[in-house]
Amino acid sequence: MIVPQAISAERFEQILDKIPSASDKSVLKRRYRLISLKSMKDESERRDALSQYPVLEEHDIYELRPNLNDLVMQQLDEIFRSTGYTIDDLNKDHAENNVPPREANKDIFTIPLEYKLDGEGLIVSVDAKEIKYDTSYPLTQIRVLEFFGAGNAETSGYMLVPDGSGAIINMNNGKNDVRPYMGYLYGNDRAIRREEVFERSEQAYLPLFGIKQGDNALFGIVEEGSAFASIVADVSGRINSYNIACVEFMTLPNDTIDLTAMAGNNVVMAYQPRIYQGAFKIRYSFLSGQDADYVGMAKSYREYLLNKGQLKKAKNGSGLPFYIELIGAIDRIKPVAGVPVRGIEPLTTYDQAIEIIDKMINSGISNIKLKYTGWFNGGIRHSLSNNINLQSQLGGKKDFNKLTSFAADNGVEIYPNVSFEYAYKDKMFDGFSARSDAARFLDREVALVYDFDPATNRYDNTKEPYYIISPTRINPIVSSFLEDYKGLNVNGLSLATMGSDLNSNFRENGLVDREQAKALMVEQMEKLTQKGISLMASGVNDYALPYVAHILNMPMDSSGYNITDESVPFYEIALHGYISYAGEPINLAGDYTRSVLKAAETGAGLYFTWIYGENSLVKDSDYNYLYSVNYEAWLGRAVELYNRMNAVLSDVQDKAIVDHRKLRQDVYKVTFEGGKSIIVNYSDAPVSINDTIIEANNFKVFEGSSSR
Repeated sequence: MIVPQAISAERFEQILDKIPSASDKSVLKRRYRLISLKSMKDESERRDALSQYPVLEEHDIYELRPNLNDLVMQQLDEIFRSTGYTIDDLNKDHAENNVPPREANKDIFTIPLEYKLDGEGLIVSVDAKEIKYDTSYPLTQIRVLEFFGAGNAETSGYMLVPDGSGAIINMNNGKNDVRPYMGYLYGNDRAIRREEVFERSEQAYLPLFGIKQGDNALFGIVEEGSAFASIVADVSGRINSYNIACVEFMTLPNDTIDLTAMAGNNVVMAYQPRIYQGAFKIRYSFLSGQDADYVGMAKSYREYLLNKGQLKKAKNGSGLPFYIELIGAIDRIKPVAGVPVRGIEPLTTYDQAIEIIDKMINSGISNIKLKYTGWFNGGIRHSLSNNINLQSQLGGKKDFNKLTSFAADNGVEIYPNVSFEYAYKDKMFDGFSARSDAARFLDREVALVYDFDPATNRYDNTKEPYYIISPTRINPIVSSFLEDYKGLNVNGLSLATMGSDLNSNFRENGLVDREQAKALMVEQMEKLTQKGISLMASGVNDYALPYVAHILNMPMDSSGYNITDESVPFYEIALHGYISYAGEPINLAGDYTRSVLKAAETGAGLYFTWIYGENSLVKDSDYNYLYSVNYEAWLGRAVELYNRMNAVLSDVQDKAIVDHRKLRQDVYKVTFEGGKSIIVNYSDAPVSINDTIIEANNFKVFEGSSSR
């Protein structure tokens, strides 16, 4: 504020003369006190005054009274400014009267914001490396165009957010007493330490959002800097009267570090050593008419991916894909001579995998895609994948070759599952050194992480922790893996985490920020596909879409946050007919019927996770989430379900979804290219649609043409 601490009596009187208001003059006089040597009788008082203001020997001064509150200071600031008093005048008066110069403001930021018209779209970008700020007052977030396209308190419409499959938030829904939506794209960076989780939620896989108002819509895609982006949405009535959806970028990842053990009760902030060096870029497009809804936005996103060469039209194969995950081996504690020892427990050997697949084929299941998990290097949580040691408990290389030959002869695609981002075991002479190869947290400690206990939402210390591998170390690991893999004559590979997890490395002299990590993951997936390997992955984040042929565990719902009003299959609408996908394993779903209905609504394939052995084999292990996986208990139901779903969905696997709408509560209609439509009834009672009854928790297929 432009309020002098001390000013000469002459200058003070000149300023008073410029103030027309008598009340303002009175305020100024009350808030300053005159200091004059002439009025001081006590010698010690004179010495103290001169030590603070030596200029008193030349002239009297007025000093600002102490402990004035912010409201009074603001009032004084307005009075001085009204007289034409400037910051230069303030500095001059302070220098003349021996007032120490004030520290420059630190909360000043220069942010270059560029607007560019591109055809019918608008591109808004920020060059992050050109951002200027005081390093002792770091800039950690930028929210770009928060109110662009916002609706007011009377607007009807909704905001689309990429929560899981997609969700909409109705404008003015009255939910201003719950948290706003904030979806961190690509999930959490696990190199930023978390002591606990506060909720179980779906990941935001796609870097986009939308706002619909009446017959118009705004659709935004984060083109650059998405690894640092969050999608933010909120309704009116909490802070202001607007319904907003926008992008917030994290310019400088940060975390708190607890120094209690070293320095008492003390928590400090730690920051990434440098700001992100690329650009933050958002592309806005504008939709109208029947395209101004979430279906139109999904079609717009599909066209965007096609134009960028990131999607290719699928070829209609031999029916609905049936994804079967077989678990080979796990590690668990077993008593040996009365001593607990961690060893390998085989669940499905190579020969047993052949037996299961053979029974499936003989039962009429076709178009089988086999994901084989826990097939090498110690089971599900295998050691470093820089080499391949087939699991002896499952059979030798001869037995594995029998499996691959059997699959090839019967048209079954095999996708052995592998993780490249984590080291689940640190064994001697395995080529991995935690000190040099593991990523680091922001506090520079080695990034050793634990899974979370769903009962406590804190680290589960009863399970084995594992290391995050530095993104720069993944390239040689993949290259070494491929050298061994080419000897197995397998053309498919399942990526356990590369399509969904994205982690930094905050090593002081080897920083890899999240955008750099994304580029490195893309490089590895491109290398795998160039070797002629077909990829399957879980998730999948948008940057992996050009490289994957199959997506498992695709979210079929949103997280169900209180702020949202409806889940929508945005992800599925955008990709159907281009990439094959399935949701979670049906036999491990919390609601079997709902999982089946979701497959019908989205045209998804079927996905089961099985083992040859009994379910009890995983009891009291780190893998007790595999609680219902014995194949014999599920094969009959799977055959029946496949026959039913294949008859409905086999002919639309290469067809795009052209329309999706809610007909009434819990009743939805999806329409594919060519006109086939399916109405799904999630309610517990039959419904009548156009004189046709759809039974409770069931669906009905309609043939016809679509105008959309």
